Amino acid sequence: MKIRLLILNLSLLFVTNAFSQKKDDTNAVALHRHDLRISYSDALTLGISNFLGVGLSDALTNTTRSDAKSSGMLTLGYRYSLQRFKVGADLGFVNITSKASFFGEKFPSIKERDLNFIVLPSGEFLYFKKGLVELYGSAGAGVIFSRTSVSGLNPAGKKYATGYKSKLTSDFAYQVNPIAIRVGNDRIAGFFEAGLGYKGFTTIGVSVRF
Repeated sequence: MKIRLLILNLSLLFVTNAFSQKKDDTNAVALHRHDLRISYSDALTLGISNFLGVGLSDALTNTTRSDAKSSGMLTLGYRYSLQRFKVGADLGFVNITSKASFFGEKFPSIKERDLNFIVLPSGEFLYFKKGLVELYGSAGAGVIFSRTSVSGLNPAGKKYATGYKSKLTSDFAYQVNPIAIRVGNDRIAGFFEAGLGYKGFTTIGVSVRF
């Protein structure tokens, strides 16, 4: 009988402590509901899709592409905490450039520049918090705006105006990060996210809550 009472008391103590810990963690997350973030991501998915699309066009026109570069994506984000859920949006920017040589040309004759601006409403779910460590997942869907401009290049590589009018296009954008970690206190921390989408495969940044 005494053993049963002891087991019952220990079980109640364990459940109470676990509930208190979960409640404290949730309250700590909800204490500072506003979360500002600045981050940098590889934007490889966007760069690859851009280069593949250009590559198909180049193959049809017998154009050679060189010096293809992507700046990576710089993002400013905001989240509002609803305890374990967060809602907000990311605003990102990435610059992609390349040079092109047309059939028979020995040197690139044009330089193309794609300026991309992404608006991505997003949501997050916090599934673990212990001390300075938080694990969460996120997903977002929105729109990307792209403006393409073309400059001429002389044999010395200097640019000149071509009279080409830049064009603005828009398309669907998304990002899914099933794995993400935030390390720091309830005010400021660094974070790392891994996933797939227009921001790329990996993202690193700084989070400030208030």
